[in-house]
Amino acid sequence: MSALGGATRVLALAAVLALTLVGGNASATLPGKNGPLLISTFIKKGSPNYSTYLYKETLAGKAKKLLGSVETSFYDGAVSPNGRRIVYSRYPGYQLWLGPFANPGKAKAITELDPELNNGDSVFAPDGKSIYYSATYYTGAGVGWHLRRYSLETGKTRSYELDPQTNLGPADVSPNGRLLTYGHGSDEDESAIRFLDTRTGKSRAFKFKSPTLGGSFSPDGRSIAFTSPVKDAWEVYVARLDGKGVRRLTRGLKVNLSPVFSPDGRQVAFTQGTDAYKRIGIVTLKTGKVKYVKAPGDYTKVDQWLRR
Repeated sequence: MSALGGATRVLALAAVLALTLVGGNASATLPGKNGPLLISTFIKKGSPNYSTYLYKETLAGKAKKLLGSVETSFYDGAVSPNGRRIVYSRYPGYQLWLGPFANPGKAKAITELDPELNNGDSVFAPDGKSIYYSATYYTGAGVGWHLRRYSLETGKTRSYELDPQTNLGPADVSPNGRLLTYGHGSDEDESAIRFLDTRTGKSRAFKFKSPTLGGSFSPDGRSIAFTSPVKDAWEVYVARLDGKGVRRLTRGLKVNLSPVFSPDGRQVAFTQGTDAYKRIGIVTLKTGKVKYVKAPGDYTKVDQWLRR
């Protein structure tokens, strides 16, 4: 691995939550009762030590650690629709690990160890038979991004032919499994959500007047939650898949990212912050009211809203 590639990967780990906030969330949920949030939290353990932990957090703000240690980082978690399996990214190794949700420490790697490859942004298909994820290459020649689909039945991986230089990771899969949202653009100022047809491999743009990030499907599959810039802030919106019926959910002129629909479709959770993402916001769609939940770490990303 080149010196540039090594330096890039160290910086990527240090900013992994910031990158995944841009790349998207893992939230393939179906209609159901609202359970806890699955979150990735960046925790400093003294200088220069840091690590990323996975937690379950209740809507009352009580957090339970699932995975985490000073030596190992766990992030980009996703739980299967039946609630029995969990997939997550792990460092060292930058691999995806799959195991029982009841005992995530027993997971096994499902991607190969590659010193120049970072696997992340995982999300389960609604039928639980496959996992979508991003494979990012860090080399001396630059950075390349690939969208892949791992079959749990065969162990085989499919790569989709998308531009490796101007795309970001997957965000969510529609409840019927036909569409996947992912980010397109070299940075946030040029970012745009796109829909990938998971059967044909063809993609189309989500039509919106400003840059967009995220793209969490509502449980009925008719709408997505996303963020878009307003002045120096990023606000949370919902809209139909054709870009119509837009509704703005936040108005505090803060940086709000990674919106995720609740399993019952009545609320949207998101991450709020700038230098330190310390708060999780939960907005009720009917009333527009927002409540905030304190996260256990310095940087936090909502990976998924779990079903109960």
